Amino acid sequence: MKRVLMQSLLGGALAFSSVAASSAVPQTQETLAAAGKMLSGAPVSMQGMLGQAQIRGTLRNKAEKEEGIEGEYFVSGHPQRVLLAGEIEGDDFFLEESENGKDVSGQWTGKLAGDTISGEWQSADGKVTKPFIVRITRNEDRMQGATAGVPSNNQQQ
Repeated sequence: MKRVLMQSLLGGALAFSSVAASSAVPQTQETLAAAGKMLSGAPVSMQGMLGQAQIRGTLRNKAEKEEGIEGEYFVSGHPQRVLLAGEIEGDDFFLEESENGKDVSGQWTGKLAGDTISGEWQSADGKVTKPFIVRITRNEDRMQGATAGVPSNNQQQ
């Protein structure tokens, strides 16, 4: 299946191509909850592996939620930010990326299951593919975990 890749920026991120919804697979409560977490409006963090490389980044809704999601990621040890734009439909996940902010440099196609997205990354020319797996966390979840066990100013010691 060949997708038409758009090579212009809209609002500081890549424009993305439409992905046909495949709603033939029933969605589990876990998948719906994870999609709700992802699309709740607050940015989420992601951390995991792209091939053999560790990656970390963020995803958020575009200004108009109907237009999908956008974000960026970094490969550990490399300062270059890679822009992301795409959509989640049910448990299907599709993103395009751009290393230079103009041209599509790769595509991410995967499935959302719980707080994990896994699938395949493909270079824009289709010659290189890599598996990926990332765990999604809300930023407030990380803050709660960081402060667990630390007494607040209102608690007696």
